[in-house]
Amino acid sequence: MEQRVDFIEEILQQAELADQDKRIALDRAQADRLLMALHKLDSDTAEIESTAEAEVNLIESWKRDECSRIEKKRTYLCWQLEQYIKSTDQKTITLAHGSIRLRLGRDKVEIVDIDQFMKAAKKYGLLRTYPEYQEPDLRAVAEYVKKSGEIPPGVELTPAITKFTYQLNGGSNGKETKAGTE
Repeated sequence: MEQRVDFIEEILQQAELADQDKRIALDRAQADRLLMALHKLDSDTAEIESTAEAEVNLIESWKRDECSRIEKKRTYLCWQLEQYIKSTDQKTITLAHGSIRLRLGRDKVEIVDIDQFMKAAKKYGLLRTYPEYQEPDLRAVAEYVKKSGEIPPGVELTPAITKFTYQLNGGSNGKETKAGTE
């Protein structure tokens, strides 16, 4: 194996000493040895690429594990803060390092049976009319449900959920908002 490497080095040195076109006079045996040397270089390159890929995979695995471990801690701390703010009956608490909030989202209405809904929608005025067609007006449906307490046929109501968020002082613009727990 060392003989191959020595031969490659010898050929490269001869090429450096040769004139501009770097051609060396070869015989058939030397040409064959050059092909063997090229094969060795190709296998060395493949080995380096394989080693590098294994290292990259190792680092990616480490990164995933470490980020997962940190995310579990973050989730636990957010859960603790959410439990704290819920116990105070306040919607916002401002602290030295940031603030925590509870915000009520919106109710979500979804048309699950369009035929059944269309019959009732005309009666309650829950349609948007375009020259070509009519479609459900989800905002009007949500307002109707809120005012009357009645859910029209063919509609499914998903109640609003309270979302916990926190804001940290000291971000790039002075504040950094992050979602808490779902």
